[in-house]
Amino acid sequence: MKNFNFKSLLPHIIAVVVFLIIAVIFCKPGLDSSLILKQQDITGWKGMSQQAMEYKEMHGHFPLWLSNMFSGMPAYQVALEGAWSPLGLIDRTFQLWLPQPMNFFFLACISFYFMCICFRIRSYAAIAAALGFAYCSFSPIIITAGHNSQMMALAYAPSVIGAVVLIFRKYYLSGFTLTALLTALQIGQGHQQISFYLFIILCAFTINYIINAIKEKSTVHVAKSIGFMAIAAILAVSVNAITLWTTYEYAKDSKRGGQLVMDGSKKDASADGKTKGLSKEYAFQWSYGKTETFSLMFPGVMGYGMHYAERDGEPYMFPQLKENAHVVNYFTEKFPAVSADQIVSYMSQQLYWGDQPFTNGPVYLGAVICFLFIIGLFMLDNENKWWILATVILAILLSWGKNFPGFNNFIFDNIPLYNKFRVPTMTLVIPQILAPLLAAMALNKIANNNDPEIWKKYKFGLYATGVVFILGLFTYMNADFGRENKARTKKFNDIYQSGGGDVADKLSALNATDEPFKDNRLYEETVGNFKGNPDALKMSREVVAEVRKDRAELFGGDILRSFIFVMIAAILLGIFIRKMVPENVMLIGAALLIAVDLLSFGVKYLNDKSFDSKDKYESSEFPMSPADEQIKKDADPNFRVFNLAGGDPFQESKTSYYHKSIGGYHPAKIGIYDDLASYQLSGSTNIAVLNMLNTKYVLQRQGNDVVASMNPGALGNCWFVKGIKTVNGAVEEMKALNNFNPKDTAVIDQKFASDLKDIVAADSSASIKMTNFDNDAISYQSASSAKHLAVFSEIYYKDWKATIDGQPATMLKANYVLRALVIPAGNHKIEFKFEPRSYYTGRTISNIASWLVTILLLLTIFMQFRNNKNNVKSL
Repeated sequence: MKNFNFKSLLPHIIAVVVFLIIAVIFCKPGLDSSLILKQQDITGWKGMSQQAMEYKEMHGHFPLWLSNMFSGMPAYQVALEGAWSPLGLIDRTFQLWLPQPMNFFFLACISFYFMCICFRIRSYAAIAAALGFAYCSFSPIIITAGHNSQMMALAYAPSVIGAVVLIFRKYYLSGFTLTALLTALQIGQGHQQISFYLFIILCAFTINYIINAIKEKSTVHVAKSIGFMAIAAILAVSVNAITLWTTYEYAKDSKRGGQLVMDGSKKDASADGKTKGLSKEYAFQWSYGKTETFSLMFPGVMGYGMHYAERDGEPYMFPQLKENAHVVNYFTEKFPAVSADQIVSYMSQQLYWGDQPFTNGPVYLGAVICFLFIIGLFMLDNENKWWILATVILAILLSWGKNFPGFNNFIFDNIPLYNKFRVPTMTLVIPQILAPLLAAMALNKIANNNDPEIWKKYKFGLYATGVVFILGLFTYMNADFGRENKARTKKFNDIYQSGGGDVADKLSALNATDEPFKDNRLYEETVGNFKGNPDALKMSREVVAEVRKDRAELFGGDILRSFIFVMIAAILLGIFIRKMVPENVMLIGAALLIAVDLLSFGVKYLNDKSFDSKDKYESSEFPMSPADEQIKKDADPNFRVFNLAGGDPFQESKTSYYHKSIGGYHPAKIGIYDDLASYQLSGSTNIAVLNMLNTKYVLQRQGNDVVASMNPGALGNCWFVKGIKTVNGAVEEMKALNNFNPKDTAVIDQKFASDLKDIVAADSSASIKMTNFDNDAISYQSASSAKHLAVFSEIYYKDWKATIDGQPATMLKANYVLRALVIPAGNHKIEFKFEPRSYYTGRTISNIASWLVTILLLLTIFMQFRNNKNNVKSL
């Protein structure tokens, strides 16, 4: 211990303390164990996973198949558990065992700080930049939305970059070990899209390093480093084999593996009527607008999004819309009975007027971070700035999605795996990582203050920043703030025309529209198409005019706000360069500016109103209605429920909390079921399809009540058919469902024709029934005098294995989504067992690899201590 240098550790201890204090202050309600963070997607997940939780309580483990969503799907896409390994303990230790959501922010700060230290950036500059990364507006927005896995994957991403930097700096053992460990933890968060963007960053960094190595003739070192990276990556992937392999196999048959396109003229449809991945129309829905990109520095450029917090039981949207806002004053004057608070709640959503269908909020990197990024482009040498700038530009172009079609269509069609992902806006996590990194490098360079031309370079950076503000002002002065959705504007008319009634309810209905915004459809250009009361048209014009005023004030206010922060930062850096203040004052001042800038904006999305009492929240999210109670009394547990009582049944999972639901929510449904939902169960519902899915109850709304109507046509768990209609391909199979009787006829693809020989039409003497249902294993008993085709109201999926009297049987696909078997004459026991090889083999690989990484970590620590080296000091 005589060589222990506490002074060298002090800056890192200070960093940990700073990150902890800020996380606790920002998320203070999280310390109260009686409160819970309200997260829409987590609530949705609870509905999805309830059956799995109940099953585990009864059997001691999760099932592999769920029957409470989409008539059935693999459970490991909702709730998955593997064997215990020390890596889970390490994961929680990195988070200091903090409660949510402060653990997210603390981990993000520590991870980014570690990366900066690996880049040899001084501690206080690293602290400042880490705050910029962790508290970028995207973080509190996705946390309040419930995207926990996304936030955790993002939080770990910088640490992986830092570990790779160690390898390239010739810390081979520690770099290799940490790369394997941290990559395993990052991938283990289960958000492959964020991992994909991290891979893009690592590729750019590696390419830059290879180019520099070739110039310096150190190719042997680079080859060795890439080898270590590859082995570490293999180890990390192996640790997560249970999730990656199952997801890879599932993706092939999910909607992300392809979607049915009935219109053969679609460019992204292949010959069999299926796309090769997600359709571009679906994948590119959330595309960032080109002008909207200014939000990185001026968040209000396209208005603001929705906010899920509540206030006194009422929706509480973005608080920038004050009670004296123009649109609020307008409505309170027109409808004095409606409170300003209600108007604020309902109209806040109208402030957003960008290219996305809707959004929870803009991606705001922070004015100070953007300023330092621009300064860094002029201050820094060529070692890192060009690959960072190129990658940031690439990310912005990718985020534009459908708004930059030539480029993004090419990427979507040609880059492996890219067509499995949606929401192009998410690529902005790349600048969320890299802009603060370049900002930290800039602060570090300025702190060195050893460049004789530093003042000249600094002035160029100021000029460039001024150009950005000029462009922002130009956008402000030339925007009309009035691009409107035609259907939404028409609802303004409807509100006024109907007269009387509860205006607040009508305003709420106004916001319930799920139709996407239409580009460049200004109200003035479309109002003439509306047929109705002239007063309604007048009111619509007036409402849009008032909303425009509020949008303009918010954008203008943000330009001024950013200018003030940049001006203070510019003065602080300028007086330091002129040697008027010491280094620590400059760095601490920069950290404070970044923190105040981002936290004061982030608190609009994550605040005390984002929390609620656990008892109140949990009881209010899944209340059992009289209709639910009625259905639960049914003695037969094996039927399904279709919820038409409100909203899209395929975008909600609350029904799945109590029942085996036809609908549900999951971003990657089984592909054939997604097709069925799109073409047979959305809009005009095909009753024949409901019958074949054994839909015994339909939830419908009657006035203010939800009632459960029994469907007498439900066909039960299985049945023999009288006839078979063979078709050629997916499109014909789907079309055949438009007009058929599933009780008598099965629609089968021609590829199964060889299995359909000598089948006899079933008569009333033949019988088949379910004898046991246990999620992963289902049994039936049949009796017939001839060979018949049996159809089962269970979803066809490749990993289900069928046997008849213990002998393997060929499972056919009938009616586009169901299972079918050819049953020979006589009495037979039929069994289906769900046996996904990817799960069982993946679990074994994950267990072995997890312990290998743990042993490697322990060995590395031993080697470091044996050599009397301190990791922090060696950096």
